Parts: sequence; C-alpha cells; structure tokens
Amino acid sequence: MEEMNELFYRDSYCREFTAEVKECFPYKNAYAVVLEDTAFYPEGGGQPGDRGTLNGIEVSDTIKKDGKILHLCAAAIEPGTQAEGKLDWKYRFNNMQSHTGEHVYSGLVHRRFGYENVGFHMGREMITLDFDGPFSYEEALELEREANERIWRDLPVLISFPSEEELQAIPYRSKKELSGKVRIVTIPESDICACCGTHVTDLGQIGIIKVLSCAPHKGGTRVDILAGERAYEYLFDVWSNNREVSRLLRCKESETGNETQRVLNESLQKDIRRSKLMKEYVSFIVEDLPVKNVHILYEEEKSVNELRLLGNKVLDEKKGDSCALFSEGNEGYNYLILSNVTDLRPLCKQLNQRLSGRGGGSKEMVSGFFKAERSEIEAVLSEVLNAAE
Repeated sequence: MEEMNELFYRDSYCREFTAEVKECFPYKNAYAVVLEDTAFYPEGGGQPGDRGTLNGIEVSDTIKKDGKILHLCAAAIEPGTQAEGKLDWKYRFNNMQSHTGEHVYSGLVHRRFGYENVGFHMGREMITLDFDGPFSYEEALELEREANERIWRDLPVLISFPSEEELQAIPYRSKKELSGKVRIVTIPESDICACCGTHVTDLGQIGIIKVLSCAPHKGGTRVDILAGERAYEYLFDVWSNNREVSRLLRCKESETGNETQRVLNESLQKDIRRSKLMKEYVSFIVEDLPVKNVHILYEEEKSVNELRLLGNKVLDEKKGDSCALFSEGNEGYNYLILSNVTDLRPLCKQLNQRLSGRGGGSKEMVSGFFKAERSEIEAVLSEVLNAAE
C-alpha cells in the first residue's frame, strides 16, 4: 500500500479544512484541483469519492490518478489559492457507515464459511457483495442477525499499521498480496481486513444492517445489503408502504401478508367464475350469429383475452372469415381484428391512417386503438375488409 498521511486518514471525521491549491487543469467536463492536503476521500476500495465544495465551488467527485488526488470541480481555482473545503458530510458519513457495515458482514461470512469477498460495490441504492462460495438466503439472514448484534454491542473499529513481521502473523483478509505500509482495519469478533477506506470509530454509529437479497452468482453468492441511515430510510419506506396496505386491507400491519393472500385467492376464484361465464356467453352469442364474410361486434368492459375468445369462436364455428371486435375507450375504441383469409398487417396500417389509430400485430390478428366515431369505424372497416377478401 502507498503512504497514508492524508487528512481523511488522520481525521476521518473532519468536515471542513483549508489547504493550498497546488495544481488546476481541465479534466473531462470539469477542472481537476490538486491540494497540498485534503479531507476528501478519493474513490477506491469499493468506496465512492467524496463530494462537497472548494471555496463554494461544487466538487462533484474525488478520484486518484497517477498518484494525485483530483477534486473534480465545476470551475477552476488558481494555484496558490487557499481553498476552504467543505465535505458533503451526510454523503460521506453514509459511505463510512456502509463501508464499515460491509466489513462486519464480509468478516462474518469469512469466519463462518472461510469464503473471500471477491467483489464489492457500494452504490446509492445498495451495497453488493460477491463471495466465492455458496450459502442460502436463510444463512444470509442469520449472518445479518449476528452483524446487528455486534453493532448493538458498539464494538470498536481499530486502525493499525503493523510492521512486515507483525503483518505476517495477522490473519487479515485481502484480495491481493500487499507490501509496504499496510493499513489494517480490525473489528473484534467480526473482521480483520486490509483496507484504504474511511470508517466509523464504533459499530454503534452504523445503527443497523439489512440484507435485501441473496442469490447464486458465478459459482458463489451475491448478497445485497444496506447499512446505516440508508438501511433506516429503506426500512421506513417499506414500513410506510405496509402501513398503507394494512389500511386498504383493513387489517393489522403484522397480518398484511396473510390478508393479501386471502384477497388474491378470492380474486382468483372470481376470475375462474368469470372465465366460465364468458365461455357460456361466447357460445350463446356466436350461436345466433348469421354466416357472413365479416362480423363487426361491440362488447362493453371486456378484456383483450375475452375479445380474442369471442373472435376465435366466430372463426372456429365458421360464422365468418374475419371478425372485428371493439370496446369503448377514451375518445375512441379499442380494437381486435382476426382473420382466417386476409393478411391483416397491411390492412392495419391502412386502418390506422384512416381512423387516427395506432396498433399492430401478426398476419392473423391485430389490435390497437381507433380515435374515431363508431359509424366511421364501421364504414371504413367494412370497406377495407370486404375489399381485401
């Protein structure tokens, strides 16, 4: 690892500071400002770069390139200027909570299974962890419980720079072989890891860890988690939604799952009864239809599948070669047209042009919407379909 003497290492809780601007040059769509020292953490180790301001100028990101820490600013700052830096502290602290939470969870996975964390991405929506071995969702939740128990005990987060001899005796996690000055992050009963990120000083500052998902991934396991304020905000949103569901279902918040299943079962039974009645209705309607080339039928409050059932019945019973079905919509009519003898695709384009419509489909069936009056639709449709046959 490289020398670690920047302000964000010396005091990871520093929110404001002053430092001299050493360089400033255009970089992509921004200006890269290099300071003599900085509290802005550059992207690295899975942790995003810091945001904030320098002399009131927005810093959209902080990266490390060619050994220099670049503050990506919206405007240039003259070298030699004393720049007052202010971190977006909410963003930084969220990242500190998330990064430390990742250490706790990955460390517990390693302690239980011996698996390595082979992938780590800390995004705004969630923290994604990839491990090189399999475990179940139930086991992921057990580890969540263990992680939170460590948080509730407010265990310390310890930073050390052991000598090479000391380092050889430490069973630390790392994705690669390290040399030089190695920064070791130790959390008792949880994790020992080489890491260059910023962390909270005590686990109690994380508050909570929540597992969102756990699934097989490339022979191992991918786990999505949240930690700290982001976990709280997620759980608050889930609770708020569940509270609204309980109000709509008129049940206790702890009973929404069972009540939702009951409502779904009732809905399914209604759908089965409706389907049975629809089949009887279709047979009744088609039985009394005369035989002719084109049938134009209007049906109220019918789904596309129900219209298709009726249209197919007309064709199957040889009551006609083509069937156009309509249900009234907003300022027009939804349509479904079927045919055994005519390629409907070119006719659909023609009908859409003449009836201010939209839609399409296959050779045998097209569907869409006509923004036209019923009388106009019938006249144009009869003309086009009869001409095609």
